[in-house]
Amino acid sequence: MPTHAKDNLCLCIDCYNFNMSTTTYKNVLLVGGAGDLGKHILSALLADSTFNVTVLTRINSTSIFPSQVKLIKINYTDYDAVKKALTGQDIVISAVGGSGFFDKLDLKLIEASVEVGVKWYIPSEFTADVSHPDFSSLPFVAAKVETVQLLKKYESQLAHTFITTGGFLDWGFDNGFLGYDIPNRTVTLYDEGKHLVSATTLPSIGKAVVAVIHHPELTLNKRIYIADVTFTQQEALALFEKYTGTKWTVKHMTTEDSYKQGAEYYAKGDFVNGIPAYVRAAVYNGQGASNFQGKTINKALGLETNSLEQIIKEAVERSKTNTI
Repeated sequence: MPTHAKDNLCLCIDCYNFNMSTTTYKNVLLVGGAGDLGKHILSALLADSTFNVTVLTRINSTSIFPSQVKLIKINYTDYDAVKKALTGQDIVISAVGGSGFFDKLDLKLIEASVEVGVKWYIPSEFTADVSHPDFSSLPFVAAKVETVQLLKKYESQLAHTFITTGGFLDWGFDNGFLGYDIPNRTVTLYDEGKHLVSATTLPSIGKAVVAVIHHPELTLNKRIYIADVTFTQQEALALFEKYTGTKWTVKHMTTEDSYKQGAEYYAKGDFVNGIPAYVRAAVYNGQGASNFQGKTINKALGLETNSLEQIIKEAVERSKTNTI
């Protein structure tokens, strides 16, 4: 491409970004509003009177939503229905997981968004750093990589923001996904639990999504990083022992072995065990796929953070309730 053509293209994109950063965003559509993360994003959106909130869900969904939410139920295989649902929306936020994730629903939503004139798309990127090779190379992350590529392709027509959060800290402590078994006072430390990892609670992610929308000058067409805390497994273990009042049983595994374990499960079609093993290998290996030190923009977005101690104290309290 000639130099002047490149300059003109860059100028067009810069003008587009400026215009988008001064646009008012009122109509927001959330996809996946009943999921573990989606319900927290929905709660944060509803707490802000700025927005007209619509939830898009599957036609056979039995989820119940607050009365002030406009609910649209569709068959996602009906592309015309998807386009109709997205028409008139300023922003589409995807919190899809489960079957929507494996069906690559984000790709269909992005194409429809471009066709009907949606201004801004926030994909389901709430995880470790999809731009990091240790994470992007995992087989189940391929759909997220495709989403990134498609949004960059349409950058001059549809703005995007990739919100990188690390693991869901409260959720991951509660269900053992992060290697801590609170009821049985047992932990698996990966690579001795010495590497730093960043993570965010679900309510904090919900608030971050709203903050992102209010600060397009910081977030449009960018990958941003947020986190409540950056910690080591050893630090978390010490706090779990403090708040449970007992020494824990400690198991050890290398991240290399966790990766191999994930690959074995995944090859057999056992995604329930394969995906967590893969994730733990990527986030705990110390290579930076989930260490956002020096990258987070919580402060610039006006977001308060929770301390690791408070998060663990609350996780221990929830575990007492769940075992009664």
